[in-house]
Amino acid sequence: MAERPLLQIPEATRNEREKRAPVPIDPNAKIAKPGVDRQSQRLGPRFDRLRDVAAQPAAQASMALRADPDGIAPERALVFEVAGSVGDFYSQVGRIQGLEFLLEDDADFEPNDDFHTLQTKQGEQVRGDKPVGGRLYMAMPDMRALREILSLWDRYRQGQDMPYGFAPWRTLFDMLSDLRAWGPQDRVLPETLAYWRERIADRPHDPVRFEVEMWFYERAERRAKAIANIEGQLAELGGRVVTSAVIEPIRYHGVLVDLPPQRVEELIDHPDVTLARLDDIMYLRPQSVAAIAEPEDDGEISEAGGAPAPAGDPIAALLDGVPLANHQRLAGRLILDDPDDFAARTPAAKRSHGTSMASLIVHGDLQAGEEPLDRPLYVRPVMLFDAASNAETTPPDRLPLDVVYLAVRRLLEGEGAEPASAPSVVVINLSLGDLNRPFAGRISPWARLMDWLSFRYRVLFLVSAGNVRSWLPIREFATTADWAAASPEAREAAIISALNSEKAARTLLSPAEGLNAIAVGAWHADEFAAAPDAFHLKDPFPNGGLPNVSSGVGLGFRQTVKPDLLFDGGRELVRASEDEGHVWLAVDGGGAYAGQMSAAPDAGATGRLDYQRRTVGTSNATALLTRSAARIYDSMVEAGYDIPRTHAAVLIKALLVHGAAWGDAGEKLDGAFGPAGRDWQRHRDNISRFLGYGRPNIDRVLDCAAERATLFTFGDIQQDTQDEFDIPLPPSIEGSTELRRLTMTLAWLTPVNARHQQYRSATLEMLPAGDKTYSLAVERLSGQPTHFAVNRGTLSHGIFEGESAVAFLDGGMLKLRVACRAQAGPLDDRVPFAVAISIETGVGSGIPIYDEVRDAVQPAVRATAGAAR
Repeated sequence: MAERPLLQIPEATRNEREKRAPVPIDPNAKIAKPGVDRQSQRLGPRFDRLRDVAAQPAAQASMALRADPDGIAPERALVFEVAGSVGDFYSQVGRIQGLEFLLEDDADFEPNDDFHTLQTKQGEQVRGDKPVGGRLYMAMPDMRALREILSLWDRYRQGQDMPYGFAPWRTLFDMLSDLRAWGPQDRVLPETLAYWRERIADRPHDPVRFEVEMWFYERAERRAKAIANIEGQLAELGGRVVTSAVIEPIRYHGVLVDLPPQRVEELIDHPDVTLARLDDIMYLRPQSVAAIAEPEDDGEISEAGGAPAPAGDPIAALLDGVPLANHQRLAGRLILDDPDDFAARTPAAKRSHGTSMASLIVHGDLQAGEEPLDRPLYVRPVMLFDAASNAETTPPDRLPLDVVYLAVRRLLEGEGAEPASAPSVVVINLSLGDLNRPFAGRISPWARLMDWLSFRYRVLFLVSAGNVRSWLPIREFATTADWAAASPEAREAAIISALNSEKAARTLLSPAEGLNAIAVGAWHADEFAAAPDAFHLKDPFPNGGLPNVSSGVGLGFRQTVKPDLLFDGGRELVRASEDEGHVWLAVDGGGAYAGQMSAAPDAGATGRLDYQRRTVGTSNATALLTRSAARIYDSMVEAGYDIPRTHAAVLIKALLVHGAAWGDAGEKLDGAFGPAGRDWQRHRDNISRFLGYGRPNIDRVLDCAAERATLFTFGDIQQDTQDEFDIPLPPSIEGSTELRRLTMTLAWLTPVNARHQQYRSATLEMLPAGDKTYSLAVERLSGQPTHFAVNRGTLSHGIFEGESAVAFLDGGMLKLRVACRAQAGPLDDRVPFAVAISIETGVGSGIPIYDEVRDAVQPAVRATAGAAR
């Protein structure tokens, strides 16, 4: 093995003449033009204000809206329910300038007879089965303009002609199923009604606790007035405010309230009364809660570890339940920071999840026998034990969003006069998800917080995708006897089909949809070498190579690739029952027959500190990926690289993803989901829902091979600029017909704009700066997310292959450029990014790629101040 498996692309290899040059404008790009007839000035005074909104330049309209001292005025919000293509709707909006969308709900609607897409079958256009539409919200400059748009909508619905010069509005209205002022039906969401009904059925005599998400007002006195209004309304109804939180950077104002069940039933029956009519309220939501049930398995006695104590500053932090810090596997390896004294409210015998996550990060799966991390792990409890539910939960009298916000601020910035408790941390593990908020199109406040914290503090969140434990219907089998008698291949095919059919109900748990974070799904794998067979359980994927049945699926916000990665989460077995004429499956939580081993508390409360237990799930996968992140960082430090705190997180992000690929799982799902045909993009996105970018091979990043060279770089970039990199190609490849692979990964942390429908402020692209095949005659492989999908988030990961003989162009250099543009308003911040590049041929090719690339870049490294030493 070479001394440095990773090679840094030195600053000296950058093309200084082109560095930070303006990004060229695509001459073929379509530019929306105003569609307002100049003769609309002939209209009477009734439409004067609306004409002004439609005709004024977009920049002026935006300035007028931003000048509102209270930000968005809820009484001026219009709701557009789009039928058909949201993209087509935006194109038409571009012809009516001055309209600014506040929020966007990506939730699709099922097609019906009135609104549907068309598809061609046997030469005829027929109704398609694709979901259509979405919901968008727009603010008007004043009430008069809002009323005039509603007046136009009324004329349209009555079949009347549009006023002279307003033809573009008719085209716009043709794309809508409804247009209305923001009202009760927007505040009370379907998931809230379902939550209320379930909550009252479970505890019919107890107050119902739920959240109120307020419209955010810039002025503190206006927010105080809004709270006073709610308190007054609640008092009239016999309810109360439990707590509230304001997080200004993400424009969040949340209130946790209690309301008597009979008053909630009134809201269920008549959602247009009482609280739902208060203008200050944006949404009434289920209470956000992360809860981890106590494992059923008691565990077993473990052997004592004898590794040296850790040293140095922590790189990784764990926000989770209270760990058993003096467990023999964890003693001296944790920095426990518990300012809220959650330990006093969590019995030692019930500290399961925090103990397990800490153990997996520090030691990995204990069955693998790996060495523990060399650094201590910082742990901040954000959950405590709830006896009523026999689970570790976020505090029931606080908003989880506020708990996490304050914890991260204490961790990286400090509180008051106190300094930051662990400023060296660059990776934060959040193996939690909001059980009451499966991702359904709208980005959650919790995800917005993760995105803002990531950029503000230059830290990477690793977030579990969530486990969907609900029963899975398997309609191919009528009875459990049929199920048991079927071949493993037939059972696997039926499960894959069921997961595909039920994917809309098995989505990520928020905040896994966050753009800057890496969402982690669970791969069906563990290190249980001699697992016994269970007569009542079946292995759904006995050959491995697929995500766990319960692992939450994407896509994410604005159709981003989510989960980003799949990592080992234990083999999750299933048990079957029958009802309604077919079989139903439930997943098992691990134990005697499957799972990953980690430290555990003594469930019998006898005081023992040497128990261990097997578990499965996305929490485990996230913890193990956090361990890999720490290994990557320490490997680079040991190799002599100087990685600044400001760019460590984004570099780790790129390197974690760099070794990922779909592999055989992609081929299996591709076949199971049927032929792609003309709809190949949607087909590939469907595979991405389950696999993300794939399962990363961390060893490919940490280890080198003679036939592979991996290089990295990092930096900052600004709006409308680009960085170019010249990477020397190994001379031995030129003219060779050996199969060669190029893997390129770009990662960045974006600022976000919560008021803009695009949300993501910075979009980066990695493009050829010379020969379009990168002087390697390679093409993008099909078995991965599409190039459209990788441009939606904050990760761009692509694999290219080729074997044609080629003469090097561009002076024998692999020439790349990273370009940055703004997407959600002006981009004033510098955006941190990192790039990882691998060039390789097949093992045994005899081509010394690593040595040739290393010899070419090392002289440049020595000539560059501040580079690797």
